[in-house]
Amino acid sequence: MNERSTIIKKLRDRFNHYERLETTILSPKEDLEESKKQNKELLQAHEKQENEVLDLRYQLEEGRNVEENMKKQYLEKEEQHQVEVNILKDKLEEKYKLLRFQDSNKILDDILSSQSSPAIKASLGFHESNAKFEILNKEMRGQPHQQPRKEILQRNILLLR
Repeated sequence: MNERSTIIKKLRDRFNHYERLETTILSPKEDLEESKKQNKELLQAHEKQENEVLDLRYQLEEGRNVEENMKKQYLEKEEQHQVEVNILKDKLEEKYKLLRFQDSNKILDDILSSQSSPAIKASLGFHESNAKFEILNKEMRGQPHQQPRKEILQRNILLLR
């Protein structure tokens, strides 16, 4: 029986050894399967992120194109408005010139219609016993109500010399 018990003992030892080996082999195998599963999940997450990055790049490029188009439109509109402003400034300046001309004509018409020479300053408090002014006043009173401007100006210039 001794022999038999040694054989049984050896068999049990071998069996235990195989069980230990099996657990040693199975444990890394399970770890490997778990790692493969995690790698697969990480790969899927990575692919999803790459797709999101591509989407964002597309959106960014699209946004840049829209921004560039808006800048072009803005510059075109600004140029059009500047041209319009310049045209309106020119028109306004022309109107001011006409108004100044009309005001000058009105002043000149008022002077001529009042039948007094602008050189006579008696109504302004200026008193001078100059014979030329007296002659001029007499001639102006004796003249018809409306005379051509050119004739009146020439006569006044001759009298003042």
